[in-house]
Amino acid sequence: MPTINELTEDQFKELLDEYYAPPEARTKMTDVEIKELAERLNEKVNVPLIGETTEEKILIKVVLKIDGFLYDNLPNEIYDLVRSLDKGIDDNEATRLINRLSVLANEKIDIPYIPESAEYVAMKFVIGVIINSARKQWDFDKAKNAGDSELIAA
Repeated sequence: MPTINELTEDQFKELLDEYYAPPEARTKMTDVEIKELAERLNEKVNVPLIGETTEEKILIKVVLKIDGFLYDNLPNEIYDLVRSLDKGIDDNEATRLINRLSVLANEKIDIPYIPESAEYVAMKFVIGVIINSARKQWDFDKAKNAGDSELIAA
């Protein structure tokens, strides 16, 4: 990647277009990843008063909301490391980002149909999977299937 001084006009425009993307384009996860993450989240969080199918639909929306939060609060250059095995952040940086982003997300995102304690668990879990996917030698599947102690090192 060129330095700022070396960016062509088209590369700079692409950077701005990505930054100012409309809401429907502000996602980094694939549809499959969103569904798989919602399924894993469903094992951890219970949305009261509704059936399982409705709960899964709600949890997909929770994952999308958190993905949008990360798009807005994490530089895409870091978020894009989810797609790289050889480049990535180290374990300490992952832990720091998970903790800081989870607290910030809990302050900025309110999910009124989930109890507050479950809301934080949901946010930290989703953020943990995504950030751990950006670690060196990790990918989405490894992060999604990791045990809790390995996934969210706090």
